[in-house]
Amino acid sequence: MTGSASSTGVGSTAPTTTTTTRKTVPSITIKTKAVTTTEKATGLPPTTVDESLPSQYCETTFEGALGKPMHAVVVETPGGVLGCEEAAAVLFDYYVERPEPEFGLEPVHIGPLACNQADEGQLPQVICADADNLIYSMWPQT
Repeated sequence: MTGSASSTGVGSTAPTTTTTTRKTVPSITIKTKAVTTTEKATGLPPTTVDESLPSQYCETTFEGALGKPMHAVVVETPGGVLGCEEAAAVLFDYYVERPEPEFGLEPVHIGPLACNQADEGQLPQVICADADNLIYSMWPQT
């Protein structure tokens, strides 16, 4: 019996080491992908976006917060498949449900994307993400 207890203890240690190694690997990859993957695992969208990331700033506006025109922004990610029209449609649906900016609420899930209000003081207003896509809304810049 003692021999099988030792074998179990040794077997438990090896997977822990392997798991730790696996958790380290995504951190070494592209930062935005790691953040998106981490947020997806918790079911929460990020509340900040690195605005210097390569992004497509969509020209067409949609009705957003407070019923005012807003732009969609699609951050270029390795697995991203959303274009401007799809991003605007997702963000529009978010604002239909939450027309007033509110902080600290549970995210709204629109298709595979989780969306929520961005932290105050940022250019992005609402951020939506899933494992492959990262989009946000912003007021027109004048």
